[in-house]
Amino acid sequence: MAAKKQGQYSIQLRRLKMGRSEVLLLGTAHVSRESVNDVERAILVEKPDKVLIELDEGRAKNIQDPNHWKKMDIVEVIKTGKIYLLLSSILLSLFQKKMGDRLTSAPGAEFKKAIELSEKCDIKHEFIDREIRVTLKRVWQSVGFFGKLRLIAELVASLFVSQEMEHDEIEKLKEKDALHSVLESLPPSFRRIREIIIDERDQYMAQKVRDATVNAEKKPKRVLVVMGAGHLRGLEESLGREHNLENLSYVKKPKIIRSLIAFLAPIFIIVALLTYITFSGNKHLDLATTLKAWVIIKCSVTAIITLVWAPHFLAWLGAVVVSPVSTFLPIIKSGWIAALVEAIFRKPEVEDFESMAEATTKFKSFYRNRIFRIFMIFFLGQFSSAVGYWVFIWYV
Repeated sequence: MAAKKQGQYSIQLRRLKMGRSEVLLLGTAHVSRESVNDVERAILVEKPDKVLIELDEGRAKNIQDPNHWKKMDIVEVIKTGKIYLLLSSILLSLFQKKMGDRLTSAPGAEFKKAIELSEKCDIKHEFIDREIRVTLKRVWQSVGFFGKLRLIAELVASLFVSQEMEHDEIEKLKEKDALHSVLESLPPSFRRIREIIIDERDQYMAQKVRDATVNAEKKPKRVLVVMGAGHLRGLEESLGREHNLENLSYVKKPKIIRSLIAFLAPIFIIVALLTYITFSGNKHLDLATTLKAWVIIKCSVTAIITLVWAPHFLAWLGAVVVSPVSTFLPIIKSGWIAALVEAIFRKPEVEDFESMAEATTKFKSFYRNRIFRIFMIFFLGQFSSAVGYWVFIWYV
């Protein structure tokens, strides 16, 4: 497979021969205005028979419909337990949007241009990226509890970086996109995350390219692949061999034993303590006093911590009331109840979705945004429940 650069483009264009098909790999910076122009030039000048785009069906719909967030039912998202996936998606989208605002180009604008021109020129186009939910689930399953916290912290921190970017920094994005930079800032122990987000998707998209060319029944003469520049090298290296898409899309099912242990562990500790108190003959402790202390401590800690983000009174009350029993009932958690009630009584409005990126530039705006408020109340509810548990253990 020989490759060469095309000088007429501001970014990389590689020409490969795969069987009877010529494959053009166009690496773009997702937030660069010049990348949009290069995509337009590649389609109009090269006249490909098919255009393959680094998107999945869901992301493609979102790019074509910039108002998709406004149609989302956040109450239903919380009810179905998808709040973590929603948070991850929002953080990644906001990160790229902020980058796009600095570079005067909307994130994914080059992909939108590829779709529009393909349809206008009557060229078949196909989305070749792995579904974002699959990628996020595989990432989530690859790290432990503290790893999840670190990952979210890195993404959140990246949102609050507001310095202006110089032209040289913008040009660097054409060699390696912004998400790669965030991943490289993670410690070596997070190497698996990079493999899932970058390397696995390189292999997945490479197989999609192979299926559209060497494995296709009717082989196209010329195929244009539009992707982020950060995937260019990895995808090109992966094109030389077959990859199993089923393995790359596999998501582990929750292990019942692990969930059972996580559920029973705190209950076992509490029961052991109560048993000890009952049979130890300790005059300073008795079962009724201990249970009373449990309720008071759990409710007090939850009441104080969740109050920080000024939730709706019923959301705050729900978190407080549920906190003593949340340890014993896995389907009822303080954070989930608080977030659900908050979303019902203070449902996000259109302006909350429109101002998400701007809200990360000022704490006051972040604090007042109803979407971020729901997330913060959720995390504070979960956090306060855990803190209350360990305060009780220390007290007893």
